[in-house]
Amino acid sequence: MTQMRAKRIKSVRFPGERAGNAGLIATVAMAFAGVLVGALSAYLGQRGATAAAIVRAPSEQTEIAEDPARIERDRIIAEIVSGAPERLRPPDGQLPAYAAPAARPKIVIILDDMGVDRRNSERALTLPGPVTYSFLPYARKVRDLAEAARKGGAEIMLHLPMEPHGDADPGSHALKIDMTGGEFLQTLEWNLDRFEGYTGVNNHMGSKATEDIAAMKTLLGYLNHRGVFFLDSVTTPDSAARSAAKELGVEIFYRDVFLDNEVGDGESVKGQLALAERIARETGYVVAIGHPRPETLDVLGPWLTTAPARGFDLVFASALRRIDDTASQPQTYAAAARLRL
Repeated sequence: MTQMRAKRIKSVRFPGERAGNAGLIATVAMAFAGVLVGALSAYLGQRGATAAAIVRAPSEQTEIAEDPARIERDRIIAEIVSGAPERLRPPDGQLPAYAAPAARPKIVIILDDMGVDRRNSERALTLPGPVTYSFLPYARKVRDLAEAARKGGAEIMLHLPMEPHGDADPGSHALKIDMTGGEFLQTLEWNLDRFEGYTGVNNHMGSKATEDIAAMKTLLGYLNHRGVFFLDSVTTPDSAARSAAKELGVEIFYRDVFLDNEVGDGESVKGQLALAERIARETGYVVAIGHPRPETLDVLGPWLTTAPARGFDLVFASALRRIDDTASQPQTYAAAARLRL
């Protein structure tokens, strides 16, 4: 059986093909490299979101079922963002009302784009924690800064450059869906090897790449093998991350609130933090992403200092893995899929 599988894999010639199915072909590339183990099923004649690549780990992970609590959380967040009153309506149909955890609400603060603006990145590291810092792998001397953050007791993540829609530049070594399998894999490894000690990965830009189901299956399978989680920054309402994770049976998380979409507006940051607080109170936790900008840091410092006195627990992003200890299988903790906060 093993010999037959090996012969089948050797018959596939992926390096010269262009990949609208970059993720699909990269999955085959990883089988060559011995990165992922278990059965590989791929249909190389298909492209992009129609491609089918299924990787099973030795434990034969199965598809994650839809979680009623997550669906109800999505609904609550959608109502909060739409301006619903403090007392929310009961859920539709037979779905039981979402029961917020008895524990104090948890808030995850992630600062993206760390390392490029050295001065403000170093200032960000002086914030009272816990704060999770996500470093761009192409930043100059990123290894030194990431190590300084980790030694200072912070949690670090890797902010993975991925292809966006339009002309925006995601930076050096971004994952793109027209890469060959070899290019996709080599680019991913370049990024992941730039520094050590990160617990998870979230996407930098990536509105186009995260919509590609095959690319996301490959990325999530690879990260799962490396033992790090993926947190979707939700830069597009049509992200395929949730579907890819569901099919592969892996655990992922989602951003709920962007703190500083309005550059230079400290009042907007305050408003988004208030939104994050309400989501945390209503659902038990919230994931908020900001950037090391002066106006964000000016507001965030005092807010972090006072948040515990207002009844919130500040936690690292990796704590999302333990928010629902009663879960019988991995959950995808997510904001409403089509929200752009």
